[in-house]
Amino acid sequence: MPLVSVIVAAYNVERYIEKCVESLRNQTWKELELLLIDDGSTDKSGEICDHFANIDSRIRVIHKKNGGVADVRNLGVAEAKGTYLMFVDGDDYVEPEFVEYAANAAMKNQADIVILDFEEVEESTGRVDRWSMNVERDTPINVGQVPKMLITTPCPWNKLYRTKFWRETELQYPLGRNYEDLTLVPMLLAKAERIIYLDSKPLYHYILHEGSIMRSKNFQKSFEDRKAAIEDIVSYFKEQGIYNFFSSELEYLAFEHAFFVPTKEVLMYDPKSPYLEQFREYVKGIYPNASKNPYIGECLSIKDKIMLWLIQRRWYGVTILLSKIRKQTDIIRHR
Repeated sequence: MPLVSVIVAAYNVERYIEKCVESLRNQTWKELELLLIDDGSTDKSGEICDHFANIDSRIRVIHKKNGGVADVRNLGVAEAKGTYLMFVDGDDYVEPEFVEYAANAAMKNQADIVILDFEEVEESTGRVDRWSMNVERDTPINVGQVPKMLITTPCPWNKLYRTKFWRETELQYPLGRNYEDLTLVPMLLAKAERIIYLDSKPLYHYILHEGSIMRSKNFQKSFEDRKAAIEDIVSYFKEQGIYNFFSSELEYLAFEHAFFVPTKEVLMYDPKSPYLEQFREYVKGIYPNASKNPYIGECLSIKDKIMLWLIQRRWYGVTILLSKIRKQTDIIRHR
């Protein structure tokens, strides 16, 4: 059993970190290195990490000055001793087979990256959504063969990576930015020669709560960081000479992550914000036909298609009303 390094980003997650670490200690795959990286927490997260290091020799704690999650992940990749590496956020948790299923698939298929389905759990309502992609499972592929793979959710934590592969790409997370995964993950996918999309139940539980970056009310930073991520991806793919081949996929990434998703976030907190138009105009400026991208019809749920139809017509009041009805329905359903 090769060693798997699991890099846990911990910053002010004292409410969640114990459940997270216990879910990792209880993995069916025992050859683990658990790197708990305390990113300058001001609560008891660091103390809780130290406690676990004292009772489990597989755990190593690194305390560092606050530098953001990108800095944590770069450090984790540099420090990892495992043949494979994975990421878990300190406010999330995983199923006992999370590492085993991914590592076995990687070994069997000599994969550079293994991708898993995951569940997003909305803490305030109890709503659970499964994130999945309709592609061939348990078969080695790459984005050259299946370009659609490039638009898989660009989070790092529903994936396993071969450590040597990652380091040979010489890619690193950009520091000081949110949505750093949006920059790096498409680049890694483009570099991978063998990718496995695992056929299994969701093994990662992503907890969406008020402290999440995805619930940030700093729209200026959201706009700047999302814009920077898209520009980094576009520049990279042009430098690699593969931009034209993946033009539809890159257009969809810009549509989803620099227009549709942030527009929903802004509407949640401030429907009069000028950033509603800034996100719209930014994507329209670089991809004038993004609203006609073929992946929209294929990848968006019926609910999101309705939301998009309303957003495109600037019927924000109706959009907000439907969101409130959905949340209240979820709260009642999960009581």
